[in-house]
Amino acid sequence: MAKIISNLFSSWGTVMLFITGLALIAVAAFTFNVVIGYLASGFELCLAAYILDKERG
Repeated sequence: MAKIISNLFSSWGTVMLFITGLALIAVAAFTFNVVIGYLASGFELCLAAYILDKERG
């Protein structure tokens, strides 16, 4: 069971990080009070997904 979860996160972890980052950026576009927090979090998650993707090759 642990191997299945590990394989799931290794193959879909980057995709989930990137989609979550895009969702936070989209939410930040429609809110005004917490724009900076959501925008920064979204960019950080997208950057983390990009770095993980480049590390794997």
